[in-house]
Amino acid sequence: MHITYHTVQTFQHYFKQINLRMLRNVRRVGKRPLLKALPHRYKETSATERLETIRQLYKDAFQLTDGRPSAALLEALSQQSKLEGVLVSGEEVHALKFEARERTGHTLLPIIKIKGTTENCRIMLESYLDICLTKNELGNFVELINRCPQFPTTRINQSILLRYALMCIRSEVTPRLDLSPLIKRVVVLLERCRGDKFISCQSDMEISQEFINQVLHTFSFYPSDFLEFKTAALIANPHLKFSLSSRHISEEELCERYPVTRHLLESPSNATFPYPPTPSLTYRVASQLENERNEFTLLRSIGEEGEGVGEGVTQYKRKLQKQWSRELHLALVRESRLYRLGNYDDYRLRNCPILDDQIVNLKEVAEQTVNYICEVLINQYSGIGIIKVASVLGDMVYRKYRNKFTEFPADHYTAYIKSLPSNPGLNPQSVWDSHGETEFQPFTPQWNDATLDSIGGFILNLVLKSCYFDRDECREILGKKISKEDEGEDGRHTPVFVHTYLISTTMETNHPIGTFIANPLIKDLIHRITHSRGQFYFPTSEVPMMCPPRPWNYATRTPMLLNDVPFIRYAGRDWELYYKSMLHAHDRSGHTAVVKCGLDILGCLPWSINKQVLQKQIDVYNDGGLAKLSIATVFDKKYPSKPNPTTATDTELQEYRREVKALKKEEDELYSLRSTQLYTLSHARHLASKGLFWQCYNMDFRGRVYPVAPHLSQMMGDPARGALQFGHGAPLGEDGLRWLKIHCVNKFGAISKASFDEKEAYADERIDQILESADTLDTDRGWWAQSTEDPWQCLATCIEIAAALRSPDPTTYITHLPVHMDGSCNGLQHYAALGKDLEGAVKVNVTPSPHPQDVYTAVLDIVVRLAGEDADKGLEVAQLVQNKVYRKTLKQTIMTQVYGVTLYGGKEQIRGKLLDQGIDRMDAGRCAAYLSKLTFRAVGELFTQAQQIQEWLNTAAYEFAGTGAPVSWTTPLGLFCVQPYTKEKRQVVHTSLQTLNKVVPKPTMDVNKRKQRTAFPPNFVHSQDSTHMLMTAIKCHQEGIPFAAVHDSYWTLPAHVGRMNAILREQFAIMYSYDVLKNLKKSFEKSCPEHTFGELPASGKLDINSVKDSDYFFS
Repeated sequence: MHITYHTVQTFQHYFKQINLRMLRNVRRVGKRPLLKALPHRYKETSATERLETIRQLYKDAFQLTDGRPSAALLEALSQQSKLEGVLVSGEEVHALKFEARERTGHTLLPIIKIKGTTENCRIMLESYLDICLTKNELGNFVELINRCPQFPTTRINQSILLRYALMCIRSEVTPRLDLSPLIKRVVVLLERCRGDKFISCQSDMEISQEFINQVLHTFSFYPSDFLEFKTAALIANPHLKFSLSSRHISEEELCERYPVTRHLLESPSNATFPYPPTPSLTYRVASQLENERNEFTLLRSIGEEGEGVGEGVTQYKRKLQKQWSRELHLALVRESRLYRLGNYDDYRLRNCPILDDQIVNLKEVAEQTVNYICEVLINQYSGIGIIKVASVLGDMVYRKYRNKFTEFPADHYTAYIKSLPSNPGLNPQSVWDSHGETEFQPFTPQWNDATLDSIGGFILNLVLKSCYFDRDECREILGKKISKEDEGEDGRHTPVFVHTYLISTTMETNHPIGTFIANPLIKDLIHRITHSRGQFYFPTSEVPMMCPPRPWNYATRTPMLLNDVPFIRYAGRDWELYYKSMLHAHDRSGHTAVVKCGLDILGCLPWSINKQVLQKQIDVYNDGGLAKLSIATVFDKKYPSKPNPTTATDTELQEYRREVKALKKEEDELYSLRSTQLYTLSHARHLASKGLFWQCYNMDFRGRVYPVAPHLSQMMGDPARGALQFGHGAPLGEDGLRWLKIHCVNKFGAISKASFDEKEAYADERIDQILESADTLDTDRGWWAQSTEDPWQCLATCIEIAAALRSPDPTTYITHLPVHMDGSCNGLQHYAALGKDLEGAVKVNVTPSPHPQDVYTAVLDIVVRLAGEDADKGLEVAQLVQNKVYRKTLKQTIMTQVYGVTLYGGKEQIRGKLLDQGIDRMDAGRCAAYLSKLTFRAVGELFTQAQQIQEWLNTAAYEFAGTGAPVSWTTPLGLFCVQPYTKEKRQVVHTSLQTLNKVVPKPTMDVNKRKQRTAFPPNFVHSQDSTHMLMTAIKCHQEGIPFAAVHDSYWTLPAHVGRMNAILREQFAIMYSYDVLKNLKKSFEKSCPEHTFGELPASGKLDINSVKDSDYFFS
């Protein structure tokens, strides 16, 4: 091979700085071989000397080009080695190249080009931080910083720069970056510490407690870095204290800012802890830690044994999974090595952190990716969109990366759990701090949505390329014949997955969606195993905990032992990061102490599974389901035959398409419901074997509380609630059996608005049917199965009543079943309290009454009257609805009207109820539209004050959004709320698999004024009902009352219902003893001084303390 002129010019350019004169004649080479251009003395050297010369050429070339020589240069060197009669292998070249690049500190910069927004730059820098500093590649880190157009001074970035400065001190290198004055002071402190002495050179270098508090306030630390800083500081000043509590505002200041919290911070002298010590704590902690480190938890399916599922099929599946995991691991290692060597020129990977064993364990990533795809992806009905899978896999890598910086304080946690029962007067945060205050905030990397998607897309691309199976072997295992189209083809390397695009039928436009679909043979294999004796892999954060959660104190920030859980759940990681920055900007980190205390208290409650109810649900599910019991049925309808296109009329074809579309929709919905219930029941059986389990909680942006685990909790429907019970019980006492009977009637649904005495009498009259229900569990003729409300909860209560009545003494019978107390149209209750509306308060039981008031019936009466008047005038639609409107027809619309439901939304709600009542589909739409208008009119007549408040909230929110900022407010407990409504932006994420196109709201986009306005009234009311719930939870905990809640439905054991009712009424009165609307307006005026927010509606004459005597406020 000859070297061209262009190659020679390139060669000369790269070697012009080498202090060798071997290329002095290179200009006259032309197209001659390079060997003839070398000085004669190089031709007479030995082969060993020539080999060393070539190696030196490689090394010098890589040294001068920062480890990135051009392909032409490499070609010239290769040709030269052949002409010299020596061979430098490809592996040796790579080794020399890697060695040279490590020496020059450019191991990680093969093709990185930081472009785009400041946020992407920060994510990029943070993603590379660990490898740069762990390998002491300080020059590489500096280059990354210098190539970033802007490096914002956020807390996380300042922490990054601090660690860089500490690394420079260890390496005895002068920092080459501009550091903040505070970082420079830390550097000076460490530099002056020699051994166990502090060398003071400046009088102003005083290591004071104020300086320490400022450092803790500003930076997050790696554990080793903090230890180094603490040691140096104590050498300089032995009297210093390291505690994050100094960052929090004092109790006095907290009570002054938020007066409602004052009585919650005063622990009663007779306080008792509601729950006994946790059994088998060591085993439970070890089990939870193992699950969190593995990232996924294995659950067995509840499906029955299926045909054709032998041990051979199961073993073959395990063999395939091991094979795929091994191949994927090798692919990850290979691609990672190529990327680090600079031979991976893929522009789609520039937003993706390097997947390297120094960041995460690639073998674990491969195994868990295969497990997730096999047990989740393959069992989906028609595949899963790439966006969802990529996000899950990216989040898995993020959690593994984050856990590198997370240390679980096992001794601290164990002491905390054991001491909780002996410290009932303290909130969980105080008990945690009593065993050693948290000294520093650990460093936590933050990746945005684009980064997660990039990582996931990169992994999926490797899955697609590396996972194969032997088609013929799989057919033999499954007992299937070879199809005609496969005859004669070699199926030994059949791809497991296919990447394709499906047209979305749910969007307005036919938008193609990237989808991952499994080979039908593999899908059949996994489907057989999973739906018989198979298993599921769920992210550990989606499964309840095996031990009590940690408190939400400032440093841990998460109730799980290792895994990160956001305090406020937003749609996307970008909004979570934005909310954190807002908290820091407003210095509100310590203001949420009481709110977090409420979450900790809710998390202390242990749960267990009612095994008798659960087994009955599993039996019904495996028998095909039962619609009246809310167990989804198997789709068994047949699709109609397609009419002949040549003979059928257009009407017949349209009817056929409409019918097929409706059946397809029904089939998809049933499949989705069956899958959801399969997951729920499998979770329940898994947890039943564990005895006790715990939920950890976080909040949405309004402050409403939710369990982190989504597949089994009290937030779900009747089957899940029926299977749940408290982990620790209590004797029924004198009134417990009465409350069980009332609860049973509530769940049966026959006389929901009767008095407590009437409900108890109703249960006594049907005690034989209740006992029979508990004995037979008959789903056809059983009394419990006729429930119109919650049949499974009704059954659980029947079983409990039967057990209590058959015990020697019902008052000493220990029950685990919670009784629910629900608010009476809770949204309207809060509106009545906000405006001191006496008339509205009477209708929703805020004031005392001998019988419960029913606002739904009151609205129904007005709607029926108005419809009758219109019917008398000859209005056709009014005549159609005569004698067809009931309380249940309008209940949902009345309940949600105060939460901002629109006329169209109300119409759809009523339309669904009318269809259930058997009204013709053609008439249901216009009847629903008519009834929706009447319902809104009736609510307006009954609750004039509520509508005026709603209008003021709408107007105020629009004025606030006019400043260009999202509407924000603070709850009475100090929670800072921000509405995440901005104009949507199409985010394009380039991955090595495909381009992901997502429409997401970004916090950096302009606010959506319309949505900010219309959503504010319901969001504000939701923040109020959440505040009331947390206040009740804290006060119940202080009195030793176990407590759980579903927004405005409060749960406790039967013996404590009376006291809980008194507490929740007291807390409601305390919360509204302050002028909430006036305080809201003041906060708006402070945030937007240039805007006016109008006069508040006039207050009514309601005495809020009268709620303390209202027995049916919650009933």
